[in-house]
Amino acid sequence: MQRPLTTEQAYRWFGTFLGLLPPFALFNRIFTGADHGHFPWVALFVAMNVVCCLVGRWFSGLLGRWAGQQRARSRAGYAFVVFLMAVSWSVVTGGLGGLLFFGIGAIFGVFFAAPVAFAAFPVFAILHRVLSHGGMIEARHTWPLAFGIPLTIAAMIMSQ
Repeated sequence: MQRPLTTEQAYRWFGTFLGLLPPFALFNRIFTGADHGHFPWVALFVAMNVVCCLVGRWFSGLLGRWAGQQRARSRAGYAFVVFLMAVSWSVVTGGLGGLLFFGIGAIFGVFFAAPVAFAAFPVFAILHRVLSHGGMIEARHTWPLAFGIPLTIAAMIMSQ
């Protein structure tokens, strides 16, 4: 491997883009459907997007460290771990991102983040498990996964 990344680093990049692109697409749909010229709402959406991106990066790194050596678990055990990762990511990232929306947004943030996490984490985890060797993955394999999966979800949000 020329530029290997640990599981934690790969998940950290994945969480960065997962916390950035789908919420941005969602906020873009909400704002473009509304009346223009409301700077406070735009500032709030940008702040929520920044929080989702940073918390998604931080918490995905923790989840990547927790996932550890994927091949050490059975497939059923790993599927359960991926499910727990998706649930916990949506609660933490969606909750903290939505918290900026007058507190009550934390509940809505979890509900908006859950479908994104349930769609993205299994795809990333399976492809990461297939492409990694000894807990390390080549950087050139990580970038299409870490950026492409969230970008695809964001495109699906924008296409509705």
